[in-house]
Amino acid sequence: MKRDYEITINYIRFNKDNISIGWSANIGFGVLDIWGEDDTHFEVATECLGEEFYKQVLDAFYDCLLKNYTIIE
Repeated sequence: MKRDYEITINYIRFNKDNISIGWSANIGFGVLDIWGEDDTHFEVATECLGEEFYKQVLDAFYDCLLKNYTIIE
């Protein structure tokens, strides 16, 4: 996915009821929160930046997960 923003993931918090993704970009900084409503539906707070921005933060989140992991077997 082509990103319109230069997004950096600053932190990822796996909380009891949600995931909080702290981000910064060329447009500022903020937190994207994701809550699981059930096993197949999620509610997302994008701070009024919309669906396309949400997808770009998820793309940066994915990249962060691929760069910073430890396999436990």
